[in-house]
Amino acid sequence: MSRATQGIALVLVAASLWGLSGTAAQLLFVRYGFSPLFLVVVRLWGAGLILALVLLWRQPGSLRVSARDLGHLAVFGAFGFFLVQFGYFAAISLIGVAMATFLQYLGPPLIAAWVVLSERRLPARSESVALVLAVLGTLLLVLGKGQLRLQPLGVALGLITALSLAFYTIYPRDLVARRGAFVTTAYGFLYGAVIATVPWPLWLHGMGRLTPESVLLIAFVVVLGTLVPFALYVYSLTRLEPTAVGIAATAEPLSAAISAFVVLGQTLNWPQYLGGALIVGAMLALALHGGRSPGREAEPTPLAASGRSQI
Repeated sequence: MSRATQGIALVLVAASLWGLSGTAAQLLFVRYGFSPLFLVVVRLWGAGLILALVLLWRQPGSLRVSARDLGHLAVFGAFGFFLVQFGYFAAISLIGVAMATFLQYLGPPLIAAWVVLSERRLPARSESVALVLAVLGTLLLVLGKGQLRLQPLGVALGLITALSLAFYTIYPRDLVARRGAFVTTAYGFLYGAVIATVPWPLWLHGMGRLTPESVLLIAFVVVLGTLVPFALYVYSLTRLEPTAVGIAATAEPLSAAISAFVVLGQTLNWPQYLGGALIVGAMLALALHGGRSPGREAEPTPLAASGRSQI
């Protein structure tokens, strides 16, 4: 399997887990009364602490980083991991999940624009086709039922979320090359958690009812809905260029729609089916393009002298 194919597969797994976690989060909000901000804080702290403990166990010195890198990691955690989640949930509260999701996935075109400006090259034809299919597919999938709510602050927050998605796809490439994907991700979680907790203590976020079922759902969101997919997403930056990573991530709303259909019984109409088909087409076009590697051969997990992975 080529590096590009590995990268696409990693992002698709990450996007699918995000979609499933969205359904789990909806259950926590509706059935158990948890607030979105409570879940943001818990998922950031939980994922960050678990990953940091694993790194301390398997690779004790990996979390020692320079003051310069600490600053870059703080920027990554604040404007990447924290802002994308806070902006998304805040936008949902004002304009609804459909419009908030669509605005968030304007991130891939922003990534493509950055690549064009920074690398002074136009996207490949198959890459452009994948981008157009992904945006149109997301539009049809999340807005296919005509549930459109426009409110200036909500739209602004949605656009900020798109900028944040583009930022956390583009910004950490050098950090990943120097520190590795898992160290970068762990610090991103922890800095994001601190920023989310300092102005808004956890007990002000709205804890719902703790039952065995809700605890399991929270654990799912923390581990399989946050830790694993974000780590895979950052890891994929060693295999793919940012534009390809962003396009592949549009599989998230498709995964969310499928899981909502299966778990919550939410029906789909023909525009949503068409949108899903267009997103699948975008994935096929992306596979045809190959998601050209950014040319960085550094592995995200350093190898010990014995050749065994240190994590």
